[in-house]
Amino acid sequence: MLPHRKAYSAAFAVVVLALASAVSGCSDSGGAEEKNASARTTAAYTASLAGSGTPTDEDMRVTADRVRERAAALGLKDTDVRVDGTVVTITAPHGNADRLRRMTTTALLEFRPVLDPATAGQNGLKQAYDSMDCSRTTRATPSLPARPTVACDGVKEQKYLLGPTALDGAKVESATAEFDSVTGAGWLVDLAFSPAGSKTFAAVTGTLAQHTPPTNQFAIVVDAEVISAPSVVSAITGGKAQISGSYTKEGAQDLAAAISSGALPVQLTADGNG
Repeated sequence: MLPHRKAYSAAFAVVVLALASAVSGCSDSGGAEEKNASARTTAAYTASLAGSGTPTDEDMRVTADRVRERAAALGLKDTDVRVDGTVVTITAPHGNADRLRRMTTTALLEFRPVLDPATAGQNGLKQAYDSMDCSRTTRATPSLPARPTVACDGVKEQKYLLGPTALDGAKVESATAEFDSVTGAGWLVDLAFSPAGSKTFAAVTGTLAQHTPPTNQFAIVVDAEVISAPSVVSAITGGKAQISGSYTKEGAQDLAAAISSGALPVQLTADGNG
């Protein structure tokens, strides 16, 4: 089991507009119910790439399709996703502002081995590691999968020197939200790897199990933020893993839907002018 110490969270704010049909001269409870039923939550986002350049039409098409897939998985009926250039506008049933925020995170899942901080210099990251203050970092910075990186944990209490990505969300065949009936501690996300992912996961965890702390840790990273970094004591076979912790039901469902749909090829930032 791969533990998780905090509820999944995203770094993007959402601009919400409650759009309700005007009901003139109606003060009875029936009129209020009709007004609430017709209310919608709308948010606009601007897409950008992690590095440089402008998202392509294909990037935007894939982004819209994956957001629609996430909405469908969450049961958000009648969710409308529209693309205009690099702007994505989403309209969903009223009361889903938090779900819209989580639904539009990139959701790039990576498994990275934890490196000894003493090796930061030889990895070209000494300055980055020494200067990083996780108590003040407000937004995680994506890094190239093939390179080591420095990242903070989810509650910004600890920084990690991480090796290149050993496994990513593309090797996850399914992700489902389940209640932790064993500990009763809350909701978790069950991961099932593809055959290739299962083989890689077993091989990497088998190697890490032979190391001493902290290099026997395998960090679970979502959108450049360390969700947890459990120690590995033996190879994990069977092609399954869990991200567990203090999730709410909705939080676990949202993370599972995001992982299952695949990471967005762009970063979506809420339009502050809405």
